[in-house]
Amino acid sequence: MTQPSNRSILGILSIASLVFSIYLLAKFSFQPDIGSSTQTNLIITTISSFNIAIFLGWLSFGLPMGLTISILAALIVIWADLRANLNGYSIFTLQFFATALFGYEFLKARIKLDNSYNLKLEKISEERNLIINSIREREENILVLERKLDRYSILKEVVEALSTRVTLDEISAVIIEKAGKIVGKEDRILLYFVDTEKQALMLSASKGPVKIMAKTGDVFDHWVFRNRKTLMVEDVKTDFRFSTEDIEESKSSLRSLVEVPLLSEDKVIGILRMDSAVEYMYVQDDLRLLDIIADLGAVAIQNALLIAKTEELAIRDGVTGLVVRRYFMERFQEEVRRAAMKKDVLSILILDIDHFKNYNDKYGHAAGDLVLKHLANLLNSMVGEGDIVARYGGEEMVILLCGKDKDRAVSIAEEIREAVKNKPLVLRRHTANITVSIGVAAYPNDAVLEEELIKIADERLYKAKEGGRDMVC
Repeated sequence: MTQPSNRSILGILSIASLVFSIYLLAKFSFQPDIGSSTQTNLIITTISSFNIAIFLGWLSFGLPMGLTISILAALIVIWADLRANLNGYSIFTLQFFATALFGYEFLKARIKLDNSYNLKLEKISEERNLIINSIREREENILVLERKLDRYSILKEVVEALSTRVTLDEISAVIIEKAGKIVGKEDRILLYFVDTEKQALMLSASKGPVKIMAKTGDVFDHWVFRNRKTLMVEDVKTDFRFSTEDIEESKSSLRSLVEVPLLSEDKVIGILRMDSAVEYMYVQDDLRLLDIIADLGAVAIQNALLIAKTEELAIRDGVTGLVVRRYFMERFQEEVRRAAMKKDVLSILILDIDHFKNYNDKYGHAAGDLVLKHLANLLNSMVGEGDIVARYGGEEMVILLCGKDKDRAVSIAEEIREAVKNKPLVLRRHTANITVSIGVAAYPNDAVLEEELIKIADERLYKAKEGGRDMVC
């Protein structure tokens, strides 16, 4: 139960005093024969009770009821005074009006005080609301900052993860994983690399469903590729940059997207895209974070390409583009061990350009390099997948034929010899007819050790040269 308010208590006391006053007044009016001393005490008590009723009435009921009680009390007292012929006490009726006036003034003062109190209370309440709103905004800002801090912490993880990855597949996986972790609003993430020769997009990695057409990019990917700019589409159905015909197929599976180019030296080397089936899913902050990931990814990709190129240069000859002798010997040993385990066969061809010194003497060393390149390109075009062609030294080249026995190796060697002889090279407007001598050795027919196989093939090469060149031995 709720406790009664102060005004309710005052109202009850006012009514009780009024009833008590009326009771005393009735007793006084209908018993005129009581003594004068008793009359005086009774009148004073009655007037005091009426004064209390009037004063409390002003405090509890306000102006209307306070005025009503005051007038009612004055009339009752005047009536009782006249009825009892006690004109000597009529002056006490003026006290009612004085009490009523005092009660009215007191009420005004209290109302003024209440109004002042209410104004202060409203001001305090307003300040309190402002403080609460400020605290709420600060809490929201703290949450936003915490989310940003989490995102930037993940960006630190991206940098650390990318710095330890050296292959494009590893880098692609990190970019896809971290992009989804930082933004976290995707239905699908796509990472494209650019084929520099064809100037076309190739899907490198993805998360989520991927259609066949998405493997080469759609109208949004091509727009980013052409313009080398970031792209955010809030709703594909209302974006004026793309016609209805262009997005007809795309809009059935997506409604919003963010997309950024991976740039290296102002060239697009890739595109990172995130899309959703819900419109207005992304904001500028998502695009900005995706752009940062793309920048980090572009640096990592460029480093991976440089590392791959460096490794390629380390194992390839600068003139012919063939693998160097050291790398060939490592692979040769591996293939011999593999053939031994699987009880398979392999063969080795060592070939030498006949009279190579004459090309250098007649046309210069640049012409000699052209002869070597011409022969290297021809050999690469004639060997099968898994076979290895290397520059063994000077004008000598070596071919490892995996899974091919001696008869097949001799047949291939003859095909090579004929192809070289029938494809002359033009050097300084002169036709140069090139021939080669080839020595062949096979595992396990001729030997089971790498050194022995090379020695036998080399001896047979020199036997072919001594036998008149342009032949297979």
